[in-house]
Amino acid sequence: MARKRTQLGISPAGLRELKARLRSTTDLREKERLQVVLWATQGRHTLADLGQLAGRARSTIQIWLDHFQAGGLARLLQRESPPGQSSPIGKPKVQRALRAGLKSGRWRTAGQVAAWLKAAHGIDRAAKSLYRWLGKAHGALRVPRPAHVLQDPPASAAFRAELEQRLEQLALPKDKPVKIWVADESRFGLHTQSRRCWALRGQRVVIPQQQRYEWDYVYGALEVLEGDAQFRFMPSVNLDFSRDFLGQIAASDPAAEPVVIQDQAGFHPRPGDPGLPARIHLLPLPPYSPELNPIEGLWDQVQDVTCNQRYASLDALERTLRTALRPFWETPARVLSLIHHWLSTQANATP
Repeated sequence: MARKRTQLGISPAGLRELKARLRSTTDLREKERLQVVLWATQGRHTLADLGQLAGRARSTIQIWLDHFQAGGLARLLQRESPPGQSSPIGKPKVQRALRAGLKSGRWRTAGQVAAWLKAAHGIDRAAKSLYRWLGKAHGALRVPRPAHVLQDPPASAAFRAELEQRLEQLALPKDKPVKIWVADESRFGLHTQSRRCWALRGQRVVIPQQQRYEWDYVYGALEVLEGDAQFRFMPSVNLDFSRDFLGQIAASDPAAEPVVIQDQAGFHPRPGDPGLPARIHLLPLPPYSPELNPIEGLWDQVQDVTCNQRYASLDALERTLRTALRPFWETPARVLSLIHHWLSTQANATP
């Protein structure tokens, strides 16, 4: 048997008022309810049809129709409290605290937010009811960027703000071109690195894992103004290898004065090191601040290529690495897309 169609009784004057209110209102909440009532007066739809048309549960549609029949448009559109304040979660004090928690990455799940609301504000709400409020507070699930506990945020901010002055303090020759490089190294090994990948919904992806602990290192450097790139495979990391790679950077343009920005790892030479290649000028990054070095983004893109793969040997891995690195030394635009705006702006200002 077919479901019974819903037919609301309404006078001609009431129907005209309903249509006029629907045309004039700009409130989406009102427009939604008025449209559902108008459909119900036509007698063409079942309650389930109305729910499907409005994207609402049948129970919600029934409540709206009951309100209209009980008190007309006034009851249908009545608000229990002003917009945004229909729940204690909407109070400004709670909203400010919610945004502060989201900014600091305090919670992993909606259940943790529910526990915080109850403990801190006495608001008892189910976790599944909080997603709307998390959205209103501009919340989103994000993967946090890790930072070392010894990182000094003021030092990192000062480096970004004062880079131009630090470059000027290097007393670079005025009659030679200057090239500014960012350098780093990354380890790539046979032990399979797992990363998220696209897959069919409802189907788990299974990737065989290589368990051998063998690896090589890739030394890399990016020039921040012209987009040049230099790479070198090394079996390990030490002071001699680091000096050799700095020599490769210097040899890439014998007429230029290279400034190399890199971290203060123990195997990196320091400014004034007597073993530094000629013309090399070092500018150390603040400790524990990898986010200041744009080449970290390059390593991340390379790992997108090497992850979820099983390699039989380091030679096979190296072939994949060369394929992944090739676009960077062949296409300067790929390199320049990685350079932070604050870095390129201040480097361009250096005479």
